[in-house]
Amino acid sequence: MSAKTITIATHKGGTGKTVTAMALGAGLARAGKKTLIVDLDPQAHSTIGLGVELANGEPTLRDVFSEPSTPITKIIRDTHLNLLRLAPSHIRLERVAHSLYARPKREELLRRALREARDGYDFIVIDCPPSLGVLTETGIAAADLALIPSQMEARAADGIVDLLELIAVLKGEGWDEWRILLTKVDSRKTVTNEAVMAALSRWKAKILKTTIPQSEPLNQAQIERTDIFTYDPDSKGALAYKALTEEILNYGN
Repeated sequence: MSAKTITIATHKGGTGKTVTAMALGAGLARAGKKTLIVDLDPQAHSTIGLGVELANGEPTLRDVFSEPSTPITKIIRDTHLNLLRLAPSHIRLERVAHSLYARPKREELLRRALREARDGYDFIVIDCPPSLGVLTETGIAAADLALIPSQMEARAADGIVDLLELIAVLKGEGWDEWRILLTKVDSRKTVTNEAVMAALSRWKAKILKTTIPQSEPLNQAQIERTDIFTYDPDSKGALAYKALTEEILNYGN
């Protein structure tokens, strides 16, 4: 068994990137898949949102990037779900990221680090920071599939163009394994939604069937430091992420 790596990336804030990482990871685990979430964001929202407590000095991804001798398996922590584990982040990862720019083949650091973990999981979900910096570069380089959350708002296409340029540099112009996930969809905003879909029409074939609606329980679950399926399994957000999980499980079939 070798894990399929799904990188969730966008440099625009407020798109539901971390909510998607947490919900998809939890959905895959609840579907019986051994899943690892890699929290690449120095703000550590996935780490905090999944209720993982770290003692002072406990190793995180900061150590993996700053000390190549630190194996990623050493930092992986359990979560409240049996099949869901986490490689936690730390605010000091931001400082380490700045030092990586001078490292040769810096974009390969995470992919190399994950080699020893891949055989223990069915899926690895990478939550990138909201930027196009070196940490996002490492996340994309490690991806088998790049998932781009795009909020249904004006100028949504602009953020996708920038990210696709980075993907082309890191993965090659012909790399086709990326998809767009529409998030925070408000069905009442028909004019806005039609305008956004028109702007995204050039990538129509790349847009996933599942869309994620506006759903307050998604935010509340993060505040309560648990997954949406535990917090409110019947909410619109939970049902949407269950559908996304199924779509990802069937991806490529």
